[in-house]
Amino acid sequence: MSVGEIARRLEIHPSTASRLLGTIAAGGLIERDPATQRFRIGARVVGLAAAAVDRLPVVSQARPQLEHLSAVTAETANLAIRDGFHVVYVDQVTPAQTVVMASWVGRRSPVHASSSGKVLVAFGDPTLEEAVVRRALEAVTPRTIVTPAKLRQVWAQTRRQGYATSSGELEDGLVTIAAPVMADGRAVAAISVSGPAFRLPQRDLPRLGHDVIDAARAASLRMAGR
Repeated sequence: MSVGEIARRLEIHPSTASRLLGTIAAGGLIERDPATQRFRIGARVVGLAAAAVDRLPVVSQARPQLEHLSAVTAETANLAIRDGFHVVYVDQVTPAQTVVMASWVGRRSPVHASSSGKVLVAFGDPTLEEAVVRRALEAVTPRTIVTPAKLRQVWAQTRRQGYATSSGELEDGLVTIAAPVMADGRAVAAISVSGPAFRLPQRDLPRLGHDVIDAARAASLRMAGR
């Protein structure tokens, strides 16, 4: 953004915005593009984000389970937490033999479109379901479920079977299976495996679902100190 845009957004004088931005840039949190003179996020934010993630107890407690899950499934294992009506991926483990095009760490996705989001809603605060369906839900792909009645059915099924799936609902051709990490009777995080549809056919989802449940339960026990 430009200095003028930032000043308008903050409702302050441009000279004040410029002075504040200079101070923040000196700390490395933002940087100025020499060609456009517009400000963008600086490299130091990466370190701050990593430090914040490392302090989340669930990250350290779930890491061994992510490594085991990735090894037994030969797919990418992810850890996500809820942030409002989105999930944020805070850790990821990939098998050595798999080529991964991009990391999901730091990525946000709507709770209704991802398997991690589904389990965080289904096993989370009882009032969350109604809060989700009252929103204008985005169809991320043509397969994203946005009908309140259908979402309620999905959440109920998730509670019955202990895991949730997402097949092409978040990205075309992407399949994910997630289960909740529980603390004090509520889901505090979700562990999932993800991969392309040609490697994760529908017939394999129940087996993978149980693998994910085992990993999430183990992480829950570690969180409880058992």
